[in-house]
Amino acid sequence: MMTTSQLKGFLWQCTKINFFFLLFTFVVLLLAEPVYHIHQYFYSGSLEEFQQTLYYMMGIYKLFWFFFNLVPYLALRMLEKKA
Repeated sequence: MMTTSQLKGFLWQCTKINFFFLLFTFVVLLLAEPVYHIHQYFYSGSLEEFQQTLYYMMGIYKLFWFFFNLVPYLALRMLEKKA
């Protein structure tokens, strides 16, 4: 059984890892044209559609990160401060 402190530590590590993944995705978004040329064989859309797809994926990932890592971590911190 996990304690609240262990769960808080786990969620904090997940939050940090996912944040760096979001930063990496942002860099890929900035360099979308070279990435598009590398993946052009697998992706049949235009560069604009590729950028839009990356942007949507990043937004969905950010929402999942926020609601499944950051919010539970902050809730556990608030519970620990009350106790």
